[in-house]
Amino acid sequence: LCSGETGIGKSTLMDTLFNTKFESEPATHNEPGVRLKARSYELQESNVRLKLTIVDTVGFGDQINKDDSYKPIVEYIDAQFEAYLQEELKIKRSLFNYHDTRIHACLYFIAPTGHSLKSLDLVTMKKLDSKVLAAHGAVFFLQVNIIPIIAKADTIAKNELHKFKSKIMSELVSN
Repeated sequence: LCSGETGIGKSTLMDTLFNTKFESEPATHNEPGVRLKARSYELQESNVRLKLTIVDTVGFGDQINKDDSYKPIVEYIDAQFEAYLQEELKIKRSLFNYHDTRIHACLYFIAPTGHSLKSLDLVTMKKLDSKVLAAHGAVFFLQVNIIPIIAKADTIAKNELHKFKSKIMSELVSN
């Protein structure tokens, strides 16, 4: 899952990270809400074949009222865990051929403001970090591994970047 504001560099980092050109649409800032777009790819590196699904958060942070921007992301994650649970609960299940769509990690892109995290960032990361899901009389504690990334960090001086990282880490610990 790649989460961050429009134009922050999510697609560019993914292209660079996997040394390929993934399909992506040009960024626009006129989305009515947050929409999640999942795309699956098969990559080959030497003799290793990797099946990768990238989920992009289109329109995240573009709305005037950003209060509920995290909700479509949380709902998507819940739906993927629920689908996997339903498959696991079947009497005749086939997890060998099952395409696991659960979110294993969230690359969370932080705008390089140099000041502190935006309230949207704090709320979203908090909602993604620990979730409780009640299903079929059981309680499950779901967690998505969040990897915070300072986007476009090369635009900040090294000493400012170091201060910004420290500020972010202290904010994440205190919240």
